[in-house]
Amino acid sequence: MKRRIAAGIVRLRTAILFFMAAAAAICVFTIGKTRINYDLTRYLGEGTMTKRALKVMEEEFDSSEQLRLMFQDLDAASLTECVQALSALPQVQLASHDPQEDERAVDGVTYQLVTLTLKDCDASALVDELRQMFKCAGPYAVGGQAAALLDVQKSVGAEIPGVMGIAILVVLLVLLLTSHAWLEPAVILLVLAVSILLNMGTNFIFADVSFITFAVSAILQLALSIDYAIMLLHAYNGFLDAGMKREEAMTEALAHSFMPIGSSAMTTVAGLLSLLFMSFSIGFDIGLVLSKGIVLSMLCVFLLMPAVTLLLGRALRCTRHKSLRLGGEHLARGVYRLRRPLALALVLSVLAGFYLQSGNAYLFTDSGQTAQKDESQQIEQVFGASNPLVILIPGGESDEDYEVQRQLAGALAGLTVNGAPVMKELSAMVTTGAQALTYYTAQDVADLTGISPLAAALFFRAQGFGASVRADRLLEASGALLAGNSAIASLQSALSAAKAAFNGPHYSRMLLEMNSSVSNGAMRPAIDEIQNTVRSFYGDDFYLTGIPMSTYDIGSAFEGDLMKVNLITLAAIFLIVALSFRAVALPALLVFVIEGAIWIAMGISHLIRQPIFFMSYLICVSIQMGATIDYGILLSSHYRDSRLSGLQVPQALTSALQRALPTVLTSGVILTTAGYIIGRLCSVYYISAIGLLLSRGAAISVFLVLTLLPALLALGDRAVVKGAAQNTKPERGKAP
Repeated sequence: MKRRIAAGIVRLRTAILFFMAAAAAICVFTIGKTRINYDLTRYLGEGTMTKRALKVMEEEFDSSEQLRLMFQDLDAASLTECVQALSALPQVQLASHDPQEDERAVDGVTYQLVTLTLKDCDASALVDELRQMFKCAGPYAVGGQAAALLDVQKSVGAEIPGVMGIAILVVLLVLLLTSHAWLEPAVILLVLAVSILLNMGTNFIFADVSFITFAVSAILQLALSIDYAIMLLHAYNGFLDAGMKREEAMTEALAHSFMPIGSSAMTTVAGLLSLLFMSFSIGFDIGLVLSKGIVLSMLCVFLLMPAVTLLLGRALRCTRHKSLRLGGEHLARGVYRLRRPLALALVLSVLAGFYLQSGNAYLFTDSGQTAQKDESQQIEQVFGASNPLVILIPGGESDEDYEVQRQLAGALAGLTVNGAPVMKELSAMVTTGAQALTYYTAQDVADLTGISPLAAALFFRAQGFGASVRADRLLEASGALLAGNSAIASLQSALSAAKAAFNGPHYSRMLLEMNSSVSNGAMRPAIDEIQNTVRSFYGDDFYLTGIPMSTYDIGSAFEGDLMKVNLITLAAIFLIVALSFRAVALPALLVFVIEGAIWIAMGISHLIRQPIFFMSYLICVSIQMGATIDYGILLSSHYRDSRLSGLQVPQALTSALQRALPTVLTSGVILTTAGYIIGRLCSVYYISAIGLLLSRGAAISVFLVLTLLPALLALGDRAVVKGAAQNTKPERGKAP
């Protein structure tokens, strides 16, 4: 059956070639139809506090997003003009500057901060407008969440093509060193380039993809699937060297490659699909896109590579060269001779990695981590991080309602974590809008407006106000009586702005500026303290949202996702490998080796005191387990086949390493290098953190597969070969 399918692919290669070329051409145009999402809060579960709060906020209020502008050495008049110009913008609800709190002198330069609270608007477009608005004000910076996201978009767009280009050059160099023909790298890269185009061009079927997925999917797809092409070409060259014609050699190579390449792809897909079970659904996004890419790469290798290879068959034959000798026999001899101490030392290293990685600290934001200092970070260096938190509490405009708000504001102001105050600033109706809640007597109104005290007293009596009345009620009742009075108009304007900012139909809003950095370990207990405090006044009828809360929710989701992704990845891959080998001992050995590599990679982070970005951990665990276990499968298969053919353990190790080393080293070096390039060249922390951790993990996996795994295979030879012998039913005496 396999040979019949392979023969059909070879026979229909011209039609397949035209079909693939047409599909790739279409995908060049559909890539632009994919929407890129830069808002990670979109992936939070519907039941999280952040998502529930955002839903209520949309129903009750305009946007509460803030931007910050930092000027340098402006005189008071110029700064006032800037604040007035900002206040006049239709997208701005409030522009504020406190001369005491918002001015800092650093190295002889006076920095001045203006904070904008926005209405519902396109914040990114406003950022671009603000950056061009004050050309005569000297150097100034625009920061905030919208500004940071805009900078991320620009960085991703500018850097990813360069990162991909350098990665391709490195891949080309590695392939040239390990190939059998000078033209082979071009064939491999052409086939995988088509698969990447097909994957990126079909992403429009999703509502959108995250910028993390968009940035890393192409280079990871190349690195993860390149061994499929290498395996097929190695098999094809082997049959050519055996004297077969090109079509016959390709048919046999395909028939022999369906199972190993298919198994390798399925283990990688199994690791990636475990991300679909994350409650933080960016895993669903990354898992689906990369899984689709792996399947498309496998199909391109099975369908397109035979057509391209046979089309260029004569050129490939003419450019053949002596392949690089990798010294597998020397490695095998050393591993076998030192198998016991080597296995003991590496198993102890794995156990140490397991112990160390349990103490890792995790990051849930890029705060303070991005190498490139954007404008938001320039502002943070002078005035500290901006961590706004919005509290939504049951509304009400009675004196009793506002008194409860005052008590809550006082309680929040007194909160501390590790001796440091939790709150830096609070804006609410009872603070910023306090003028609207002030009580006025008839004499106060007379003094303020210039009308006679008698007229004011009569007005109070007619309205039933008593001796005094709250400003908001006074203004609502004054109406036409005091229309046109400048003092009253000013109060009315302040009242209208305060009510729009803080009072909704059903909920009131309090805006907090937190004192702790989001990446600081005090942020989580600070959020707990805030929730407990608000709960003591309003029970469970309240909502929190903002960067600190979304970070808190992401961290809570990660705690559950951590164990879930690990267990699903382990179980799925163990099952696939067990079914492929029809045994239990060998899959358990392979899973232990690769899981050990993961533990060591993560344990190193603890040793060097480097926190791990949570997404890089989840992605790297799934990719490292799903992809690098292929190296172990390849080596173990060759070892088991060699033992069943009658070779003794030392010779079987030598044969297995000689046959597996080119593929393992080529693919492993490419995966390691691709991750390192992403990590070093991309300034966006979310992306670079994934690359660096994946690079380290892949390198350790390759090392353990080439050292610990052969040692354990030799030491556990009886269990490994016994299971294989029972499944293959060899003749008596063939296998020891």
